[in-house]
Amino acid sequence: MEKEFFSTPDLSLATTLIYLKFMLVKIDYQVEGERRKPRGYFNFENSDSLQEAHGKYWQDKISVEPKAYETCRKGLLARVNNTYKSPTSKYSRSF
Repeated sequence: MEKEFFSTPDLSLATTLIYLKFMLVKIDYQVEGERRKPRGYFNFENSDSLQEAHGKYWQDKISVEPKAYETCRKGLLARVNNTYKSPTSKYSRSF
């Protein structure tokens, strides 16, 4: 049975899910725009609790600790950049 994934290019949502301890499975990327910058697509294992958190995110019903959130955000940005620069790196595979 194949696992179902929840995928989002939204860095803020992905950061919030990481902050809430949902497991990031992998990052896919596409090079987009005139400046040819990578855009990461963050993939999480889908679950009812993740869908509930996703809904609460859009309803502004999640609070975060700013420093911890920023640490998660910086880590995700680093992973996207590493994946773009080295497609065979550990970041382009499942975590």
